Amino acid sequence: MKNPMRTALLCLAATILFGCSTGEGVREPGAGARAFLGETAVEILKGAERVESFRVQRELGAQPSGEHLIAGMRLLARGPQLDSAQRELVKRLLFDDDSYELEMAKGCDPTPGVLLRVWSGARTLDLALCFECKMWGIGVQSAADAFPRPWEDFDPVNQQLVGLVKELFPADAVIRGLR
Repeated sequence: MKNPMRTALLCLAATILFGCSTGEGVREPGAGARAFLGETAVEILKGAERVESFRVQRELGAQPSGEHLIAGMRLLARGPQLDSAQRELVKRLLFDDDSYELEMAKGCDPTPGVLLRVWSGARTLDLALCFECKMWGIGVQSAADAFPRPWEDFDPVNQQLVGLVKELFPADAVIRGLR
């Protein structure tokens, strides 16, 4: 007679070891996510070695001269580098089609407050987060993918992103007020 507990444990172990990954924990993006990100961004995310965090302010119109800028936005503060679990969370959210509301159109002009810069070798990807609109924009430095690409809604994963940026900027009053 088979031991049902042993069978269940073996199934759980197999799922953990061979589940939805393609090796080294890297998942493939869904079709909608891939279309939003573009191939260059997918490659950078798959090879991500480090991710830097920044508090930013996007000015509508011309930027003031003499300001410190990053990705065309005013740099307010540098945050910490993301740890491996935080990097994997960002990658998982970006690759999951369920993170997006691809059929929704908002009349919002995003004004990001947080920028994450993903490094893969010398290549970078900028992920700008606007929590007012609940939209993210992707920018990569290549001829094929100019920054910013169109913005997309992240409403389904807003709480996960709010939790992440609160970890990164715990003393920031604006970030602490996000819901």
